[in-house]
Amino acid sequence: MTIWLVLSGIIAPAVFWSGYFYYKDRFKPEPIRYLGITYIFGLATAFACIQFFRLLPLIGIPEDPSVLMETNRLKFFFYSLGVIGFVEELFKMLPFLFIIYKFKAFDEKIDGIIYASTIALGFASYENFRYLAYLDGFELFGRAFASPLTHSIFASIWGFTIGTARVSNKSILKATFIGIILAALIHGLFDFFTTSPALRIAASITILIIWVWRIRVLEKLGRRKN
Repeated sequence: MTIWLVLSGIIAPAVFWSGYFYYKDRFKPEPIRYLGITYIFGLATAFACIQFFRLLPLIGIPEDPSVLMETNRLKFFFYSLGVIGFVEELFKMLPFLFIIYKFKAFDEKIDGIIYASTIALGFASYENFRYLAYLDGFELFGRAFASPLTHSIFASIWGFTIGTARVSNKSILKATFIGIILAALIHGLFDFFTTSPALRIAASITILIIWVWRIRVLEKLGRRKN
């Protein structure tokens, strides 16, 4: 596979989803430079997250759960929730906590979803850079566009809870706890469902439900700007 095909599988989804998020925030859009910095944060946290996973064997947790998928589904279930879901959402969330305090443009509830989604987009782009070289055809472009979508949907959960708390001057700690637990749970369930042909429809339904929720929230918050 050529490097240009791999790069197109990264750049095209990034441009598409960035345009979508920017359109949703069109009534009072965030500064492009802030979104660019946020995207870079996402790339950096994905790299850091992968390095963290490589350390897991030091404490007896496998870095690669592929063996568990076939040999012990119950262990893989808990691995999906407690390791994959929690760790990835935690790493994506860390730069977000910096953003809500340091970016002066962060002043509306919708901003929580926009910035969280942009971090997730950068996170997914780095993941795609690592994985797309091993894929081709429909599988390549399917993952290229689906990965940013799913990551942004999971991140929208804690992005909304924390962003709302920040703008409303409510407890950030409580909002962070609720957001990360919900996002990790849904992320983990999605990953577990996708590894079973019998449960993949449940994975699709899970994403659809959260996607509809996010659309409704974005539309509701967007109308308040007019």
